Amino acid sequence: MAGHGILQYIRLKIIATIFRFIVFTRQGAKKEAARVTDKSRDLIQIPSRDKGRFISAWIYSGPATEASAGKKPVLVNWHGSGFMLQGFGTDAGWCSQVAREAGCFVVDADYRKSPEVPFPGALNDVEDTLRWVATQPDRFDLSRVAVSGFSSGGVLALVAASSLRVALADKMNISTAVTFYTGTNLFMDAAEKKAPKPKKPLPVGIARLFNDAYLPPGIIREDPRVSPILADPESFPDTVIFFNCDGDVFWPEANELARKLEDGKRKVVNVTLEDVSHGFDKQCAPGSPDWEKRLETYTLACQHLKEALKV
Repeated sequence: MAGHGILQYIRLKIIATIFRFIVFTRQGAKKEAARVTDKSRDLIQIPSRDKGRFISAWIYSGPATEASAGKKPVLVNWHGSGFMLQGFGTDAGWCSQVAREAGCFVVDADYRKSPEVPFPGALNDVEDTLRWVATQPDRFDLSRVAVSGFSSGGVLALVAASSLRVALADKMNISTAVTFYTGTNLFMDAAEKKAPKPKKPLPVGIARLFNDAYLPPGIIREDPRVSPILADPESFPDTVIFFNCDGDVFWPEANELARKLEDGKRKVVNVTLEDVSHGFDKQCAPGSPDWEKRLETYTLACQHLKEALKV
């Protein structure tokens, strides 16, 4: 509730509860988990900065082989949520594929949601997760750390790969970031955001609701930890990979950040996924066009990740 007036908080809480119930009935995390063929994942609890509070995370180890013995690179992933919805576990397909094909550990971490815990609650959980990763040098190769995220999780991944990357440079090398249909600009009003080829665009009212719940009055939306498009390009890692949908209102701002980072100081992969909408890879049926695009996208992302991490 911190940062919200009591009436605004009650309004946001009621709306969030309705939205969360709708999402719960779709059973997204359960469906994703059922599609994971390898069972080399464990649910862990990561200590947070708050005494007695833990952050849930799935850790994917990948297949056990002689070649995979010892330290391996690690990818830390954050799901999409609009900073409000409960999406923990909905990226199981991506995380499992990375662990299997890229030979990485994957930590798929949860984070707190608004309006109950607005900014910087989610970002604090991101930092605490990364700091926990840094305490595991016998398991993770801390010179090869990557981050990824979908939608709002992509915003968190970009902040992790810029502001937090600099802050944690003495503990680990975040060398790669991978994002899927992510926003980068939270200070621009939702009504000004236009998709090149609109396909199921996020309604303006809902987008404003998500942003207002996450960013109550008093939060500076031009803070690079809120809007990573304003982060210093020098703070980003050697490889940044964007997968953007031409049917998504976030396409222009993600492309703007990609162009900003194309300064010759890093590798930028900027892929436009045609004729798909925001969140196309979630809730799609096997065999559907969106499912085929999902398979193609995840496979290409794994290939780029393997190259970046030198595995």
